[in-house]
Amino acid sequence: MEHKIDYGPAFSLLSLRIGEGEKVTAEAGAMVSMDSTINIETKMKGGFGKALARSFLGGESFFMNDFTGSGEVTFASSVPGDITHIRMSGNTVIAQSTSFICSSGDIVVDTKFGGAKSFFSGEGLFLLKVSGTGDLFLSSYGAITMRELASGQQLKVDTGHMVAFEEGVQYEVKKVGGLKSTLLSGEGLVANFTGPGKVWIQTRSLSAFIGLLSSKLPSK
Repeated sequence: MEHKIDYGPAFSLLSLRIGEGEKVTAEAGAMVSMDSTINIETKMKGGFGKALARSFLGGESFFMNDFTGSGEVTFASSVPGDITHIRMSGNTVIAQSTSFICSSGDIVVDTKFGGAKSFFSGEGLFLLKVSGTGDLFLSSYGAITMRELASGQQLKVDTGHMVAFEEGVQYEVKKVGGLKSTLLSGEGLVANFTGPGKVWIQTRSLSAFIGLLSSKLPSK
């Protein structure tokens, strides 16, 4: 699908040109503008059970919006940051909760249990499992950069900076170093990725920013 990303990486705006017979599925609240020739229909994707799981476990909204017709529709994230395009061809990408913004084609967004390791990383027990064929657009807090790992190559990423990774990439949460480094370095826990496959990282951490703001607020 014809697309354009402007004003990145701080305030990215995604523009999609929808043709007759095409459809875009987007997170509720992500739409910024649309031509009068575009139609919108709100649905529970995958039925009540899957919609409930995405909402309460995956951090996404209960409903999704389908855009059809012929014309342009624009989308943006709820926080300042980047938008990246991933061309899906029957593969699967595991994405951080709240990073999904929209998709076209035959793409399914579901939840994936991350195990206790993701709970201790502070990123929640569930991630988003995005599979199928089409165009996938993910958003971030800060700019997005992609690293492609060779077989056996490892990359450590602060858990607050993770956006997504391909399903074939191995993933586990570990201490950044020894006990002193874990407690005093300010890094805490990191996600250890092992290739082959792609990993997408964001340059800012929303949880770290919230922590900074909280420290500045006057206490009662």
